[in-house]
Amino acid sequence: MKETNYWEQFMASGKIEDFLAYKEAARQEEQEEARQSKGQSHAGDYRDYGDGFKG
Repeated sequence: MKETNYWEQFMASGKIEDFLAYKEAARQEEQEEARQSKGQSHAGDYRDYGDGFKG
């Protein structure tokens, strides 16, 4: 299946609908990237291992 290039489609047609489709596709891609990176990052997580050590 051919991936739609919404920006090229908008530039060719100049239609508002095509621009809105481009913005929606960009938003969805951004959300997907954020969802993927959130699942892999543990930076800043606090873990109390319960060994009772006080330094």
